[in-house]
Amino acid sequence: MFDALTRYISFFRSAKPSDVESTILTRVTDACRYVPFYRELLKTAGLSSNDFVCLQDVIDKFPKISTSQYRDAQQNYGHEWMIDERFDINHLKQDRSSGSSGVPVSIYRSKSEVNFNNAKTLYHLTKGGLRPWHRVMAVVPPMQVVKRDSNLQRFGIFRRYTVDYQMSADDILEKIESKKINAVYGQKSFLLVLADRYGELGKVPPTLKFLMPGAERIDEASRRAFQRVFRPESYGEFYGATETGIIASCHHQDYEVNYHGSFFCLTDPVSDGELTRGGICVTSLFLQAQPVIMLNLGDVVTVRNYDKLLDLKASIVSIDGRDNDYLVCDDGSRIAGATFYTLLQTFSFMRQFRIIQERPAHCRILIRLIEDNDENRRLVEEKLKGLLSERIAFDVEYVDVIDMDNGGKTKILVSNVNVPSRSVCET
Repeated sequence: MFDALTRYISFFRSAKPSDVESTILTRVTDACRYVPFYRELLKTAGLSSNDFVCLQDVIDKFPKISTSQYRDAQQNYGHEWMIDERFDINHLKQDRSSGSSGVPVSIYRSKSEVNFNNAKTLYHLTKGGLRPWHRVMAVVPPMQVVKRDSNLQRFGIFRRYTVDYQMSADDILEKIESKKINAVYGQKSFLLVLADRYGELGKVPPTLKFLMPGAERIDEASRRAFQRVFRPESYGEFYGATETGIIASCHHQDYEVNYHGSFFCLTDPVSDGELTRGGICVTSLFLQAQPVIMLNLGDVVTVRNYDKLLDLKASIVSIDGRDNDYLVCDDGSRIAGATFYTLLQTFSFMRQFRIIQERPAHCRILIRLIEDNDENRRLVEEKLKGLLSERIAFDVEYVDVIDMDNGGKTKILVSNVNVPSRSVCET
């Protein structure tokens, strides 16, 4: 507990660029020597630890792999393939994802790494407004549900109750009432399910002291729903992955990256003034037993001051969507999913939407409106026609419910169309 507390306090001091560079270079050297997965990856790329003498070298040269490649390697070669050979897997703690991206991943952490990750999580939550006297509910993957997860709770500090998306919404609402919960954080989609259930039952939820959704992209419609239903006094959002833990959190404007725990860079960056957009790759600074280096999370993000990344001055402005979120036209060109998100979430009466494509040049769009009337439907369809023109035919279906996926999230664009990459058209 003392180690976690020391770590927690240290996060309130800015990370030093020289420390971040030194740590990442150490992680790269160790991965080359002791981690079979990275050793083989670098050998195949014709690289060795001698090729990395500064942080810019790591950004420019280290092979960037996708989460699906990382997870497939773990599935095919076993957990030890991803772990530093100096560690005994039997003495490590396993953390497992929900499998929302298709294949679940396991991350094995040492006791000190678990403490570091817990301290990092607590740092982001308290920065967002969580206080020791709050009664906390966390919505987590099923494997992470525990009865008690901190010695602090013996003294009534950070009393946390965990629930998961497989549980009944009614049971969770009852727990919120019986435990007098006034602070909630966790998976966005299930928090929206709880908000909807309050409306269906005609019940008024308690005004929350603190609310922080995350684990997936959060659009303006979801933000409006959270504010309308829960009326939180403090509101924030977090961004992260099972592999790395929380990477950044947003409390006022941008997502603040905790450079003590994570470093990121962009693939195919495109700049427009002080903003730069691209796919995000993340390196963990604290994971040594099962290191994570230049992992492409599959998200497209917009970053402020990307030219000051090596000075640790870059922040994430927005999570724009998945890098494989696109609609395919007849000629193989693509329309980025972010184009839809920007358009549809601007309507104040928009509650939720999902786009489904099963063949080129055609899609179904499921739409759920807060105020479902002819005028609002006309406005939505008029915008869609202007956006898609004659390139994509579409059918609009107005629905009462858009179900969560099996992994507890809600994928906005679902496509079963696979074509060779040609171009992405930002309409």
